[in-house]
Amino acid sequence: MEQMRDASLDLLVDLAGPAPRDRVLDYATGAGVAGFALAPDVESVEAADEQPDLLEEGRRLAAELGLFNVAFTLVDLYALSYKDGEFSLIVCEDAFHLLPEPVAALAELQRVLSDGGRIVVLDTVVDEVTDRAFNEIARLRQPAHRRHYLAGELDDIVARSGMSVTRRSSVRRTADLDYWVQAAAVPPPKAELIRGRFKALPVDVQAGLDVAFSDRVVGFSYDVVGLRLERG
Repeated sequence: MEQMRDASLDLLVDLAGPAPRDRVLDYATGAGVAGFALAPDVESVEAADEQPDLLEEGRRLAAELGLFNVAFTLVDLYALSYKDGEFSLIVCEDAFHLLPEPVAALAELQRVLSDGGRIVVLDTVVDEVTDRAFNEIARLRQPAHRRHYLAGELDDIVARSGMSVTRRSSVRRTADLDYWVQAAAVPPPKAELIRGRFKALPVDVQAGLDVAFSDRVVGFSYDVVGLRLERG
């Protein structure tokens, strides 16, 4: 598990404050990494997603890690097959930018959240300088990408859903470009296109993303924000 962990996962766990009696929903889980980080400290984790191949990979990893309180379920993210109030803790890690209807998603998460429960959203944010360029590159990397939001836009989405931000924190994540594109299974021609986009970024955008070049190695960094949400 430690090889999957970075500072952003530590941030998620801190904001979540997992407890032994928590029943956790890992929403839009991917391969389950957020749920894995919480599993040792909670009663159970329901890892839910719309992508069967990622769920199958998550099952394999959970068995390999010996995390037997994590279950993987194929769902409609906007019509979850769970009872009202079923979960005391819901997390959404590195997936909010993929949701076409984030306000509707938060409304559905509130339905399955128990009284006094909390939701933790963790995702990349941009600023006015990096917004357009980084979102264009993110769409090249991942066609399902919708938007990395400005911090104020996230706050507006939360407010429109009827929830309140009770805690927030952030961390700077550093990435190697080759690993970043490989993690999204980007084919080589498109990976070269993305490399070219980084090299062509305006100076102020390169500064905002801490872009660094060394031979063929490209490094960059960006902000990840974590929000703990409760009913308003």
